[in-house]
Amino acid sequence: MKGLVVVDGLSPQGRSVRITGGGYTATIYEVGANLSSLTAPDGRDLILSVSESQIREGSRGALLAPWPNRLEDGSYTFEGETYQVPVNEIDRNNANHGLVDWQRWALNAEGDQPSSVRASLDLLPTPGYPFRLSFEAIYSVDKNGLSVSVSATNRGAENAPYALGSHPYLVADGNTAEGSVDEWTLCAPVRTFLEVNDRMLPIAEKPVEELRLDVREEIPLKDLELDHAFGGIEFDETGSACVRVLSDSGKGAGISFDRDIRWVQMYSDGASRRALAVEPMTAPANAFISGTNLTVLAPGDTKTVSWRVYSIESR
Repeated sequence: MKGLVVVDGLSPQGRSVRITGGGYTATIYEVGANLSSLTAPDGRDLILSVSESQIREGSRGALLAPWPNRLEDGSYTFEGETYQVPVNEIDRNNANHGLVDWQRWALNAEGDQPSSVRASLDLLPTPGYPFRLSFEAIYSVDKNGLSVSVSATNRGAENAPYALGSHPYLVADGNTAEGSVDEWTLCAPVRTFLEVNDRMLPIAEKPVEELRLDVREEIPLKDLELDHAFGGIEFDETGSACVRVLSDSGKGAGISFDRDIRWVQMYSDGASRRALAVEPMTAPANAFISGTNLTVLAPGDTKTVSWRVYSIESR
């Protein structure tokens, strides 16, 4: 298969495809259909890259489905039946980030220097999620940046609950040293955030003013600790919205999306503060329980969601 790169045959993330176009270069690995690197035309890193020789750190860069974020106790009821999926956030007793981010997706690319790659996965039924979904994710690069399109199709005979997210960490100026986030600013067109309990599960949606910050205006990230889901997204007249992180030089990174994205989780990377996770999601944490923005895929239905990561050259 052309376009595939094997790192010593031993990468814990499987094989990779490197795509180039419009001055952008990205690398996608099989495990989690993971976006492990993205560089701008000027050579800057736009995301916090993932080491090719180590097990990926958490879900960084991966696709998250059939739910993003947390599911309380890993238990939910759908159409009168109760199911239990594995709990993988042990300290909070949550099931985190779905079922596909540690699975090996099949990668297909054409040519010796491809500009796009297709990642596909059949999610087979399990006792906790007895629904059969097939996924196709297309990553492509051109002069406008990296475009991502993810489709999920219900191949089973019953309705299936579904939501999708992604987990890139944006880098404004190419610097990913500890504390870099404190040198940047953030702008995001959001009106609300989810207040959470000590298990990081939503308890109420509130206006951003109650956080004493309004990220609709460009605000400094210095000493600002974020691990919040933001909603009430304000879309422009074209139906698009974007989140931007910027450096003093005016350079930065942005992620844009359409109305299928209803929430954006933003996380300032804990004590390391190397990059800002900006996670587009179709539904928030606990959607399998609350039903908030949950998609129900009927047999044969397909849901496609897209977003784009791009370089900002000036304010």
